[in-house]
Amino acid sequence: MQTDSNRLRLEWRKNAGAWSAYVAYDNELLAGGLVATPAFQAASRIPDPTWLDADAAIVQRSHVFWRHRLYRGWLAWEQDDLLLKIGRQRIAWGSGRLWNPTDRFNPVDPTALEIDQKTGADSALGEWRYSDSGALQIVAASGRGQHNTSRKTALRMRDTFGETDISVLAGRIGSEDVFGADLAANVWDGGLHGELLHARPANRAPYSQLSAGYEYTLSNSLLPEGLYLLGEYFFNGAAKRLALPGAVERLNSRVRHLFGMAAGYDVTPLIRLEFSSIIDSVKGSVFVAPRITWSLTENWQLSAFALAFNGNTGSEFGDRANVYAAQLDVYF
Repeated sequence: MQTDSNRLRLEWRKNAGAWSAYVAYDNELLAGGLVATPAFQAASRIPDPTWLDADAAIVQRSHVFWRHRLYRGWLAWEQDDLLLKIGRQRIAWGSGRLWNPTDRFNPVDPTALEIDQKTGADSALGEWRYSDSGALQIVAASGRGQHNTSRKTALRMRDTFGETDISVLAGRIGSEDVFGADLAANVWDGGLHGELLHARPANRAPYSQLSAGYEYTLSNSLLPEGLYLLGEYFFNGAAKRLALPGAVERLNSRVRHLFGMAAGYDVTPLIRLEFSSIIDSVKGSVFVAPRITWSLTENWQLSAFALAFNGNTGSEFGDRANVYAAQLDVYF
């Protein structure tokens, strides 16, 4: 099955004193076998998990799907130590590289085709920077049942102590009271990071999620550019709760224990090799994702990559289809 995916993203920025605004508008066109599948036809009619209606299909046929949407759109006011921002924005919380259990506004599956394309939250953000290293943030987002998104309100405090960044948060995400913390620290010339979230859903048993990892760049005469290495573990106390309310607003998995690893190396200043993998230690399935990226010119970048899954039916990755893709990014 072959499918061609295209996206034109137009961005606009404006700064005027304490005020700033940003808009990113997408046109997306898919053509090929994937569009014709019943699963895609059904999924394409499900609204994005956002409060605001800001996308629409222009053409939807048996093998062609063309839509436009607002990817980001916000207005901000910033002066001295205060920041206020309202609109569709990215609320980037957490320190994990593969899993961010404390990010309840934009949870992202590490096996996603485009992991860097994250649905924004239609929300209001307030931030008070009470010191050079510390800040207090509050975020509020309206819910909309037809779009499978809940009302969310959360308060987060972050600060730096020596070489360690620490954050704590508390909030109400739909019907769940959540409490969490994350840290990132320099340890043995590498980076140690971890996140912990505890949730107490209404009328259901509480659960916890945890991620912990370490990253290091190995550099020697054989690897003069430095080989980036990452190891990360994810514990999911909410495993198998995919059908319950709020499932799209938290990290989900079929098993409780997942182990991830990643590596990256710049073969030349223009060519980079990357590899990531996730192992389901409970049921024995595995996900691997090799990638090569070539910077053709200052504004052109070509990538070739694969998302490969292997395992028995019912395991974490056993029911997923392999994907092989080439991607061309042009910036203008």
